[in-house]
Amino acid sequence: MEGARYLEDGKLTIFRRSGIYYARLRTAASNSYITRSLKTSNEQTAIDLGRRLLFQIEHRADQGLPARSKLFSSVIDDYIRFRERDHAHGKTSAGMLRQIIRVSKFWQEYAGELAVEAIDDKVMREFIPWRRDYYAKFERLPKNAKRHPADRTIQFDMMIGKAIVRWGADQGLRGNRPAITATFTPKKKRVRPAFELSEFRLLWRVLCRRINTARDKRTKRSRELLRHYVLIIANSGLRPGEINDLRVRDVHPFKDEKGRSNYRFVVRGKTGERDVIIRSATAKRLDKLLTKRRAENTTGYLLAMPDESRIITLIDQLGAALREAGLQRSSFGEKYSIYSFRHFYAVNALRNGVGVFEVARNMGTSVQIIQEYYGKQATAAVFATRLGD
Repeated sequence: MEGARYLEDGKLTIFRRSGIYYARLRTAASNSYITRSLKTSNEQTAIDLGRRLLFQIEHRADQGLPARSKLFSSVIDDYIRFRERDHAHGKTSAGMLRQIIRVSKFWQEYAGELAVEAIDDKVMREFIPWRRDYYAKFERLPKNAKRHPADRTIQFDMMIGKAIVRWGADQGLRGNRPAITATFTPKKKRVRPAFELSEFRLLWRVLCRRINTARDKRTKRSRELLRHYVLIIANSGLRPGEINDLRVRDVHPFKDEKGRSNYRFVVRGKTGERDVIIRSATAKRLDKLLTKRRAENTTGYLLAMPDESRIITLIDQLGAALREAGLQRSSFGEKYSIYSFRHFYAVNALRNGVGVFEVARNMGTSVQIIQEYYGKQATAAVFATRLGD
């Protein structure tokens, strides 16, 4: 190396190439050398810049950070590519991927020029007013955009931003930076619609018909998966995330006080571990599913994608079934979703006289939430029955 100077006990080498000085650095945390152009032809300036660079890199290493920062915009691009690969393997739905790409544009514009390790709770909280006012400056809104986004929209956008930051941390890009804890809770609570019993029966017939008309084995298996998914949530009140994590070993048979064979699930959800009892009418179907899964599965999931990977979402499949059944929205114009089956369970349990406390415990939520979200839909029928006794 031309004009090499060895400094800082060999951790810093200053050398010249084509008249420009470069620094070659070796740190305790690095298994290889780092070479950077110092963009100067003055030796003393190069030495000063090299020492400053070495200090910066060692300081970053002490914080668990890589030698060079990565912009949040680059992390967002990498995250989208990661989710695109997941989509190609059936782990991320097309609908979710579209939403990630849509929301990522806001984060690119808001914080793309920041280093990923600079994203903290303050940055996350300040996204909320920024996002709320984003379209205020537009004379003409883009297609499907709303000048005043709903609280639920902002909450979802926050969730995607936090997911990207968390993924960056998993890649070792944030070092010892604390995890993001900032949250946004919608002021206006939204109750997703619950299917009426007649609507659920119609949808069930469509789910069965779609299995019988599947064009190939993979499509048939995917449609059978959706039917099992709907059956279990609608008869147990599980959250989608809880059923996605449920394993065969978490399903235990028992007999109730009426002598009926049934199953309980050991669920590890957002409220901790709890037992969930499925309606006994579904026990025979669940028995067949368990026999099949014990014979074929390798990952241990009770329900899994055709390649045995964990379910992320089945919303696209459900959307196709709902369209075929003509049941995309409730009579009040509310759009049905996977969560509508959890609500269907709660409303019907209350209507059938199951106590609020029992319903809340089975669903892993509070009595207050049950009363607030489902009581209005179930109370009339329950009271009418009890008043008529």
